[in-house]
Amino acid sequence: MKKKVLLGAKYSVIEPLGLLHLSSIAKEEGWRPKIVLIKDNNFKDFDKTLNEFNPKYVGFTVYTGNHLPVFYYCDKLKERNKDIKIIFGGPHATYFPRESIQHSDYVVLSEGFNGFREILKDNLQQGIIPLTKQEDFPISDREEFYRNYPEYKNNPIKSIITQTGCPHQCTYCYNSSTLENIVSALTPIQYNKMEKALAPSRRLFPIKTRSVEDVVNEISTIKKTCPKTKMIYFQDDIFIKTGSKWIKEFSKKFSPLGLSFHAQVRFEYVNPKNQKSKEKLQMMREAGCTGLTIAIESADPIVRKEVLNRNMNEDLMFNSFEYLNQLGYKVRTEQMLGLPLGATSTPTKINLEADLETLKLNVKLKEQTGLPTMAWASIFAPYGGTKIGEYCKKHGFYLKGNEDVPKTFFRKSVLNFPKKWVGPILFPNKKVWFSHEEQEDYKDKLQLLRDLFNYFALIPKGDKLAKRFLEQDDKSFFGLSTETRRHLYDSVLYGVE
Repeated sequence: MKKKVLLGAKYSVIEPLGLLHLSSIAKEEGWRPKIVLIKDNNFKDFDKTLNEFNPKYVGFTVYTGNHLPVFYYCDKLKERNKDIKIIFGGPHATYFPRESIQHSDYVVLSEGFNGFREILKDNLQQGIIPLTKQEDFPISDREEFYRNYPEYKNNPIKSIITQTGCPHQCTYCYNSSTLENIVSALTPIQYNKMEKALAPSRRLFPIKTRSVEDVVNEISTIKKTCPKTKMIYFQDDIFIKTGSKWIKEFSKKFSPLGLSFHAQVRFEYVNPKNQKSKEKLQMMREAGCTGLTIAIESADPIVRKEVLNRNMNEDLMFNSFEYLNQLGYKVRTEQMLGLPLGATSTPTKINLEADLETLKLNVKLKEQTGLPTMAWASIFAPYGGTKIGEYCKKHGFYLKGNEDVPKTFFRKSVLNFPKKWVGPILFPNKKVWFSHEEQEDYKDKLQLLRDLFNYFALIPKGDKLAKRFLEQDDKSFFGLSTETRRHLYDSVLYGVE
């Protein structure tokens, strides 16, 4: 009888891509894997499967925001079954290995393919497992997963990745961190091993690109397994950063599959003044790319530069959207609301004024270029281990230890907000912070703006509508409907501000 390993992750609309690859590794090593997803931190189904499946190993992908429920479940699991071995991997486990090992037997750092394989081969002692060898992507094992989760199988959109890592250094992203960020958690031997494995970039999650043949074979397999598939969503941080040769080969081999695809990019890679970028975009469009997701994050250039380390200029946004619209692309923008503002070197708008400016930028883009097709927004969360997480601590926006960070990007903010811009001396100045009532008022409006962001972004002068709606007492659907009708008559039909 084959030995068994049970793999778990939080439920999401996107397939658990990492676990699908790890499942293949388990099969390669002669193990019987099973994947179970946890909805709303309810481990009932996972626990039922565990008792029936009786695995030797239990593995979890751990994210900041769902880490505490996973820790709690694993502690209780160990109390009743000391023989079972628990493996943690993922962003939170990588950036907080000492914390994570208190609730598990193994903590696999960085890319987990080789570490997971060596654990199953019984070649490693329990503890923190550094990355010592990078492996090529294993086959994505989807057939049983789709059988157990028919909602994913029947979804016409399937997600895959063609590469991991990112060359940029956005402050809010784990991908921007390097080996130095976790040096205190490693022994000298572990550090040296990871240093060699991560060379030359030293990024904790190194850049790795799959071959075109490997990607196309996976898509072909998905299409055979799930005939209802219509579109592939590439979940790479930046799909188009791949070289022109890769894109050209991919476009040629993807076209015969008869599918469309969507990809995530950055403005720097869709600049119409760059001939190579134009060629890539044209090849992708001809191959079946119908849409792109591009992050704006904030309308303020100072905030983009100093707080987010995304030093993009506004002209690039307008020029790129104008060109993408000419090619027939649909575009979804992404932005973060409720950012930690008020501590920049130069004055900026903060809080709701800043959020409405980001909405206004989307409205202007739509009016002048025809894009975006959709404007998506999230509420900023100060994840520990990221540079912006440390920024929040330094300036007093967030002083806790991620114990109350929400499990999604859409929940109420946990930040402390100032009344006005102060500058780098923000934290010691206790008088500038909102009172509890003022904090709650802003956070409630912030939540409502996030929920309705796309609605406002697609309405002419929607930023003005949003401002009036958030200021009025009636924030019901009827109130929104009434204010929208008034706005469309006054601002749009009659041109009255």
